[in-house]
Amino acid sequence: MSTSITMLPRAQAETALRLVNGTLATLAAQTNRSPVTVRTHLVSLRRRMEAPGSSRAVLAHTLLSAGHVPPPVPAKPAPELSDAERLVWRTLTEHSSDEAIAKTCGLSPETLRRRIAALRTKTGAADRAHLVALGHAWKILTPVPVPRGEHPSSGAAQ
Repeated sequence: MSTSITMLPRAQAETALRLVNGTLATLAAQTNRSPVTVRTHLVSLRRRMEAPGSSRAVLAHTLLSAGHVPPPVPAKPAPELSDAERLVWRTLTEHSSDEAIAKTCGLSPETLRRRIAALRTKTGAADRAHLVALGHAWKILTPVPVPRGEHPSSGAAQ
């Protein structure tokens, strides 16, 4: 997978890797970058992946689906999940707002937030993007069709 990572500019690739590994929060401090610079890289990644305005979880799913970054290596086996938990997890990859996710799942936004918090606890995920990445690592989530020009074998879109 390292060849697909090189398709992104170095700073974007590093940001993408940290996003899926649950360490984005520490990126600025560990690399002496400002938080504004990190946000700029996220905006650039969203634009490159044709996902402007998407949540970090949707962006992580898109990057993983395109093969730009490998999923993290989980510290433990996949947990047992209910159908409701799988629905919430999958819907995190499709919608960026809590309201849209909650509506799709038939939940109130507050119940949704509690369920996501419970999933993060159950999986050890640092945040929602990391939860999505772990879903890929455990094969709970599957890649989505990649936007045109973004498949690793076709090169990155400009």
